[in-house]
Amino acid sequence: MKNIKYLLFILISLNFISCSDYIDNEITGKQNLDNYYSNYVECDKALIGCYASLSPQDWWETDFFWMVGDVCSDDAFKGNTNEGDQRDFGNLANFNITPSNEWLDSKWRYTYQGIFRCNLAIARIPDAPITAGQKEILVAEAKFLRAVYYFELVKNWGGVPLLTEPISVSEANLERSTEAEIWAQIEKDLTEAKEFLPMKSEVSASNVGRATKGAASAYLARAAIFQKKYDDAQSWANDVITSGQYNLNDPFSKVWSVENPNGNGSIFEIQNSYNELYDSGSALPVLSRSRADGGWGFCTPSSNLDNFMGNDPRRAYTIIKQGDYVDADHPSYDTDPTQNMSGRINRKYYLSMGERPEKSEHTRSPLNHILFRYADLLLIHAESAYYNGDENTALSSLNKVRSRVGLGNIIATGPQLIDAIFNERRLELAMEGHRYYDLKRSGRLAAAMASFLNYNLNESTDLYDAKNDEGKYFNASIHSLFPIPQSEINLSQGKIIQNVGY
Repeated sequence: MKNIKYLLFILISLNFISCSDYIDNEITGKQNLDNYYSNYVECDKALIGCYASLSPQDWWETDFFWMVGDVCSDDAFKGNTNEGDQRDFGNLANFNITPSNEWLDSKWRYTYQGIFRCNLAIARIPDAPITAGQKEILVAEAKFLRAVYYFELVKNWGGVPLLTEPISVSEANLERSTEAEIWAQIEKDLTEAKEFLPMKSEVSASNVGRATKGAASAYLARAAIFQKKYDDAQSWANDVITSGQYNLNDPFSKVWSVENPNGNGSIFEIQNSYNELYDSGSALPVLSRSRADGGWGFCTPSSNLDNFMGNDPRRAYTIIKQGDYVDADHPSYDTDPTQNMSGRINRKYYLSMGERPEKSEHTRSPLNHILFRYADLLLIHAESAYYNGDENTALSSLNKVRSRVGLGNIIATGPQLIDAIFNERRLELAMEGHRYYDLKRSGRLAAAMASFLNYNLNESTDLYDAKNDEGKYFNASIHSLFPIPQSEINLSQGKIIQNVGY
């Protein structure tokens, strides 16, 4: 599945942007869909297009937005100090957010692009002249991906337009469905997909990275924990655990490594590779690396996170601080503090010199982007078990994550236990885009942002980010959701109603 992205270039027919005003325009060189889906190869290529929307051709389409979950929290700052460089990304980090923010617009458009492609595959593949078994698996993958796309929408905007048919804007009902209706569609798609998807161990080498039963169950657990449906979350998480398909045998240092794609703890990740002809890689290594090291310097870890991690063994594989030894090529790493808000960069996306592409690195880096891993699933299991009154199970799953990095067992109960679980999520998943969403779904966002601002302005003596007031515009009554892009409200002729406060 390393060809997921560059096969997209073959699929001119699927290059649509749902909820954009040019979807109805005549497209030069458009594949005639009336005679497409005529064999298995074409059906599979259509599905590859569905996967490709997770991380399309260029860095700005969706890769940049994966970092929002860090910069809109206490874990990271916008990054480089050039105010004019991606100003709207800085506005997100500062919660100076308006409906015209370009990164919200891009996330919305390309997520609906993915939904459109999934809808097209779900509608057309059942009529293709291929075997029933082939149809079932391909449609199941498309439903899984549609659920992932709607998950990205609902966690950022709440209720959104629910489109389940491959129709144009002029035909679509662009009124917002409720948040509950979006969650219900996600659960329906994942449940139906799970019936036909293979186990991870059943996936052939050429198809590694595609959707599996475990990935569907994991996303069902994640959807349930977001909705505080703890019985369901524990049940679905337990389904993954008892499957025996995943483990924590890979050392933490290898979790985010080009040498370990789709590792033992990988549940679902975006497949990336270097290719001389196609932009089939990730932009994240360049986006987050030091400007002194050929990067662009965005999403820099905060000293607040660094201090929180302290001597935790995961710190060395999460944060690179000014002067840290990284490798033989970087024995004293230069984060370029003059252009770096915190004197730190994200180690998880770092590539050594030998791992970097020879050209067009910002769209061709071979590091896979992990969207769901087993440690995350275990902590969802622990959290849901806690709220179900099953503290022994909660402790067991929590301590499995700690044991992998050589830490002793937590012994806690009541509020101290749930605090320990959320602390472990911060330690284990730091700089992977989860923190903002964890804080808001758990009701901890307002307190965390207030504490972060106070730390930065009044407590921190850090050489690099003390007195940084990023996040000062945070408003707890508004910023648990982002504003609907104004361009989409205009396109709907006012049918889409803006989120409160914007």
